[in-house]
Amino acid sequence: MDQERLYALLARELAGILTEDEAATLQQLLQQYPDASYIREVFAQNWTPAGKQYSGQQVQQMLEKHHLRMQSLPASTPVEVPVQRSMWKLYSGIAAGILVMLAMGGYWWYTSSKTKIPAPLAQMVTEKRMRSQVLLPDGSRVWLNAGSKLDYPKQFAAHAPREVTLEGEAFFVVTADAERPFRVHTKTFHIRVLGTSFNVRAYPQEDSAVTSLVQGAVEVVLENADNQVVSLKPNEKLTVPVQIAAPSVNNTVAAPTPIVIYKSKLSPVHDSILTETAWVQNKLAFKHLQLEKVAAMLEEWYGVEIDFKDNSKKQLYFSGVFETESLEQVLNALETTLSFTWHKDAAGKIWIQ
Repeated sequence: MDQERLYALLARELAGILTEDEAATLQQLLQQYPDASYIREVFAQNWTPAGKQYSGQQVQQMLEKHHLRMQSLPASTPVEVPVQRSMWKLYSGIAAGILVMLAMGGYWWYTSSKTKIPAPLAQMVTEKRMRSQVLLPDGSRVWLNAGSKLDYPKQFAAHAPREVTLEGEAFFVVTADAERPFRVHTKTFHIRVLGTSFNVRAYPQEDSAVTSLVQGAVEVVLENADNQVVSLKPNEKLTVPVQIAAPSVNNTVAAPTPIVIYKSKLSPVHDSILTETAWVQNKLAFKHLQLEKVAAMLEEWYGVEIDFKDNSKKQLYFSGVFETESLEQVLNALETTLSFTWHKDAAGKIWIQ
């Protein structure tokens, strides 16, 4: 490999045994890896041959002393043969080359970590009247309801939390991974989980966001509430009102309104059908829900526009489960309560009065 060749040539250069051909090759590699030039200069500045410089007279005196010591040694005493200087330079150069490799590796790791590019994101968007599924890179599965958007990385990083961002409604079945907790971010709260199945409804136009836990355990971290943490158990749901900033008066910031959250049990609307997750089975279900919110569900489910001529009708409460019925059939069924009437204008807009 080029980098290994570069390390070897730098070691030979520091040892002083680099040939002309090797020097040309080293220059080419330094152009290919410009960061190595800086490391090369640092080591070149600090590289000096080992030992002191002695005068000719000092050298002669040392040789005579060494000769006398050798004569005094017993014949059986092993004699250590000095290593030739060229070999010493070679071994020293190799050692220096190892230092160069370590320094270059650390330097390149440091510079690459500084310029690390975030993992590319993918996005799943469902329009009105649409519902879809997406399989995440870790094997987790997400059902996305109408008018929703999910942002997620194309590949989850190792040893790091798996994080996605949701706008709208989704049902998650998360693959367990203790080393990489799963997190769902919305504008109202954040959800932390290891492995479970749960539903999140957080449409930007609605006045509350809801998390419903089917199986496992999750922690909901509230936004704008001192990071208050609420734990949920199976068959529990948490409703969090969306806090709207109060207008300032005389350039003064209004005190934040305390967030009142609601934890309740999941209860079936009919047989074993839960209103919070019925949509995953292509069923439209609601239980004791205001007609204003039922209308919002119908708008997303059927891709229509619904408005009220009589605002008092918004506060009526309804329960129901629908699967294959058309919009007209659903409205007619609700109308049988004799609490309101409806009609469609020439533009196709639904009016309730």
